[in-house]
Amino acid sequence: MSKTIKQLADELNVSRQYIHKVIRLLPSNSQPKKVDNKYIVDTKSEKQIKKYVETSHSTKSTRKPRKQVDTVEGLRQDRIEDLKEQNNFYRDLIKELQKRLENSQKLIDQEQQLHLSDQKRIEKLEQLEKQNNPTSKETEEETTDNQPEEQPKKGFFKRLFSSK
Repeated sequence: MSKTIKQLADELNVSRQYIHKVIRLLPSNSQPKKVDNKYIVDTKSEKQIKKYVETSHSTKSTRKPRKQVDTVEGLRQDRIEDLKEQNNFYRDLIKELQKRLENSQKLIDQEQQLHLSDQKRIEKLEQLEKQNNPTSKETEEETTDNQPEEQPKKGFFKRLFSSK
């Protein structure tokens, strides 16, 4: 009685792909016949496939060796730890820069307060100076206001013929 690949895979509790792999590994005279692009497994081929599956070949994994998976996972874990260290470093750096920024703001505030107090002192000194010692410009202005303005001298003929 002939079976399909799917029926045989279900019976042996393996995948269809594994059955196809086993068929490729069988000698050409033991391989099942292909009809319409499908394998029809006869009893002789079925025995050969069952024999192959029951031997130690079935325990052999077709996946990548575990060693490679472990090295990839180890590299991934190393990378994660490196990134965590970088993250902690940058957090510390940000905290330090924030402290520097706060300190700079305090210094700027102090500088502005000192500048303001200096300006007030300068204004007070200028007011005291004005009250105690009038400047020479102010005294000159006061003296010119008290004296009448001198008129320019006119020549003889201008005085004689002027209509004043």
